Amino acid sequence: MLRNALIALFAVLSAVLGYGYYQLSEDFEKQTQLLADVRDKAAKDIQAVRDKLAGEERARQAAEMDAKSVSAKLAEEQSARDRAEQAAKASTDRLKEIQNALANAEQSAREAREATAKAEKDKESAQKLAREAQDALTKEQSQPKPN
Repeated sequence: MLRNALIALFAVLSAVLGYGYYQLSEDFEKQTQLLADVRDKAAKDIQAVRDKLAGEERARQAAEMDAKSVSAKLAEEQSARDRAEQAAKASTDRLKEIQNALANAEQSAREAREATAKAEKDKESAQKLAREAQDALTKEQSQPKPN
């Protein structure tokens, strides 16, 4: 009986392993086909890229011929650009001067606000002292004078 159970167990294991191998071989065939499809698509894509590169090479050669005729215009544009850069530098320098003047004005304004705040504090202190003096004077006047 034990022998039959072992034989049955081995038969089940063999069937499971056989099925697993079958599934593995199917997956392998699918992946092989997928790889072949990808390889064929890549070959087509490479050929398309080669064709595109050939077209781009022809376009590059045409552009080089055009570039030779444009070089004179570029020289003119370079001199215009140099003049524009000089004007931009002068504008930048002027802007820096204005920014420095603005920073100085802001600093002066801050100092003026601080001075105003200090003067306000001094004014409040003086008013407080004046009130205290007034209170003291009122108190002194309200007391009877000893004879």
